[in-house]
Amino acid sequence: MAREVTRQTVPATAQSLWQDDFNRMVRQFFGDSDASLAGAFSPALDVEENEDGFTLHVELPGVTPDQVDVSIEENVLTVAGQRDFYSDANADGFKRIERRFGRFHRAVRLPDRVDPEGIEAAYRDGLLTITVPKAESAKPRRIQVATA
Repeated sequence: MAREVTRQTVPATAQSLWQDDFNRMVRQFFGDSDASLAGAFSPALDVEENEDGFTLHVELPGVTPDQVDVSIEENVLTVAGQRDFYSDANADGFKRIERRFGRFHRAVRLPDRVDPEGIEAAYRDGLLTITVPKAESAKPRRIQVATA
């Protein structure tokens, strides 16, 4: 007994709606939900190293410096805070929310060769820049070769 298969063309708009729903379900299952208002998130972070130390760049658009807490404990640098939803808007009016809101938290283990007393943080245009100097004992130094 043979089965007959009929193919129907799915309009592009219906296909893209299905694809959006499928992508949303996959992200929800694996923890990257579109429900931006519902929980904590981790902001994007870049770490750069040079001879003098490390520089961390943390993306925090829409966050004011007083909403950010930077701390270090046992060589773990932590950036935490809160990004609030639009103060003049209601979530019900939005058709799509991709930005994340609520509590954020990011922790980075630093090498033992840093100077925790010299850490500085600066915020400008939505980018938090944290400089972590290396300890003097960890910096490369030139050793003079003596003649015998």
